[in-house]
Amino acid sequence: MASDLMQLGISGLRTSQKQLDVTSHNISNVHTPGYSRQVVDQKSADAQWSGGNYYGSGAYIDSVNRAYDQFAARELTLSTTQLEESNVRQQHMMMLDDFTSKSAVNTVNSMNDFYNSVRSLSDHPNDLGSRQTVLESANQAANSFNNSYETLTNIRRDVNEQLDVTLERVNALGQELAAINTSLQELPDGDKNHDLLDKQRGLINELAKYTKVTVLADKGSLADKVIIGSGDTLVSGVESSQLKMVSGDPDLEDKQIAIVNGNQAKAIKSDHIGGGLGAMLSIRDDVIDKSLDEMGRMAIGFSKQINDLQQSGTDLTGAMGSALFTDVNSPTLLKERVLKPLGSQTDIDVKIDDVNALKAGDYKLTTSFDGTDYSFRLFDPAGNEMKQADGSAYIAATDTLPLEVNVDGLTLTMNTVMGTPPATGQSETVIIQPMRRGAANIGVEMNDPRGLAGHRQTNIVEANPNNAGTAQLSQTSQQTPDALAGTYQIDIINSADLVAGNTGNSGTATFEAISGAAAENAVGNYTITVNATNKLSMNDGSGNAVKLIDDTGAEVTELDYPLTTTGNTLTMVASDGSQVSVATLSDGAVADDEFTLAITTSDKLTVRNTQTNALMDLKDDAGNTVQALAYPLTNANKEITFAGQTNPTLSLNDNANVGDNFSVTLGRSSAVGGNTNFLAMQQIQHEKTMNEGKSSVIDLFEGLATDIGMQKNNADKTAEVNQLDFDAASERVSNISGVNLDEEAANLMKFQQSYMASSRIMSVAKETFDTLMRTV
Repeated sequence: MASDLMQLGISGLRTSQKQLDVTSHNISNVHTPGYSRQVVDQKSADAQWSGGNYYGSGAYIDSVNRAYDQFAARELTLSTTQLEESNVRQQHMMMLDDFTSKSAVNTVNSMNDFYNSVRSLSDHPNDLGSRQTVLESANQAANSFNNSYETLTNIRRDVNEQLDVTLERVNALGQELAAINTSLQELPDGDKNHDLLDKQRGLINELAKYTKVTVLADKGSLADKVIIGSGDTLVSGVESSQLKMVSGDPDLEDKQIAIVNGNQAKAIKSDHIGGGLGAMLSIRDDVIDKSLDEMGRMAIGFSKQINDLQQSGTDLTGAMGSALFTDVNSPTLLKERVLKPLGSQTDIDVKIDDVNALKAGDYKLTTSFDGTDYSFRLFDPAGNEMKQADGSAYIAATDTLPLEVNVDGLTLTMNTVMGTPPATGQSETVIIQPMRRGAANIGVEMNDPRGLAGHRQTNIVEANPNNAGTAQLSQTSQQTPDALAGTYQIDIINSADLVAGNTGNSGTATFEAISGAAAENAVGNYTITVNATNKLSMNDGSGNAVKLIDDTGAEVTELDYPLTTTGNTLTMVASDGSQVSVATLSDGAVADDEFTLAITTSDKLTVRNTQTNALMDLKDDAGNTVQALAYPLTNANKEITFAGQTNPTLSLNDNANVGDNFSVTLGRSSAVGGNTNFLAMQQIQHEKTMNEGKSSVIDLFEGLATDIGMQKNNADKTAEVNQLDFDAASERVSNISGVNLDEEAANLMKFQQSYMASSRIMSVAKETFDTLMRTV
């Protein structure tokens, strides 16, 4: 009896001791990150048969488990990846937003300072002090572009360094996870080593900060497989792979993450890697590189347009102007824009032709040689293969080099590709970066202020590329009088011709057609009659009454005569319902006087001054001053002569269509005091000369700043949402696995009392045994 009682006390003492041990362990780890609360599974021992009854034999500890839910843990791992990715992106977007609001905006301000200095110089084009100010402003603008490029490349370099540091930690985590897998394999009942399993989960959650993590349980083994990104294995059993940054090919600066297995390094897909690594790669490749391209496009657009104007004019000495900024098409820069594999013999020049058509981003050109012909595949900055309208290759196969190709404002000249000749079956890919170093390459080439070309001696004549006709406009002489200096637009129009008649009348009234009346919708022959009651009416060629407009604006069929309208104007209602003032009729008409009005249309040529928007006076074939010439031109040489000039200035042949137009810029013949070029330079500040006519140079910065600002706002919002998701996932894990001090304190008191009660059972058993012994 005493022996059974002693065994019951001992079992109770042991179970209470283990319960106290586990409870104390929970309390000790209440603040340990990743710790999962442990729970004792206590069971009753098998009962024993004695004297016709079963009697209990105490309790025992069946197992110690951890409070853990794999689905909640997996959700926490995923939310950790998303939160860290959004936080890293948010941090870098704040840095880039700061760049656009400080360093980059200084570049825009320096450009505006340059334009303002040119504006001041245009008022005093011969002043050397003002010219020196322009040079200093140009230097400041170039330096600002250089500084912006340096700032962005430093940010990019920092991102690469952060990637290196992060990969070191990822590799360390991989090794630690492999070591834990080894311990779980080697230790007896490793799957019951809850603290080690918690450590494993903690390492996985830390790894999830850097990349997307998937954990796969290995059947028949406790060693889990850890997969990162979109399917690359970091840990397999007790083995861990290594990650490292490798140089891109052919762009050495385009470093990629590679996974190393043995002596092999395989680049892994970075678009789905997730976490902090994914955010940094996305920021570097999609935001920083785009910013470098946009700043480069700004620098190229700014400097090339100024240089083009400089080289189209004459400087203060009367010599043709030279480049103010570094030539964007210097021999060095032509080749610098092509990135080719190490050891490649490819020689390709990339020339900037049209800044308006330039696009930011990289082009990829893949060339293959079949022994006879070169075949090409060209991919645009979005990664899409470029095709002709009929679906054929953008660059046709050829057996002859060099080959010139025009694309997006660029001219690619392929002098040599892969050798002369390359091996049969050889292929190669090169990267074309037209804009990437544009902001770094801009500089000021001029140091003599007299070299600024304020006068534009060259006249410019251009046909609108959208003209439907084939007519050609040309100059009759390169020397034009200073009085004609300016910009003009020549339009081919179809307008009304009005001819008034009043012969044979008894009265003395004067009837005159209004020249230039917009009566194209009132073509026809009309008769105007004054009757005996001093009423005026108008009929068309079929005798139908034509509605007229009285002095109140009302439509009527008869007007009081003499006319009471302003200026004695006769206004009719045209066939489309519009009101057209077609003639004037003075007093003096008598009853039954009739007047005729013939309205026809014909093609004409007009010249409009685009600065004043006024039509220019021209000479017709009879020497009369008119504002429109009959088209096609009727003189022998198809010439256009401005009123007041003896010699013709322009010539336009036949075959222009109505709606066609031509632009003309006429410069001064004298360089002294000329400022035409300076005025044109000012216009670049606001003219939509970039982005296919949609943006000015400065608008490109506004677009970049807006894009970065929107991405920053999106990053802020995403970070907020992901923080809420992470907090919710953390709370779910905490509710399942976390240690509750109140609960553990209650357990501590409960198991302490149980321990003391079991001790008392043992004391009773001893006392009973001693009493029995004394009675023997």
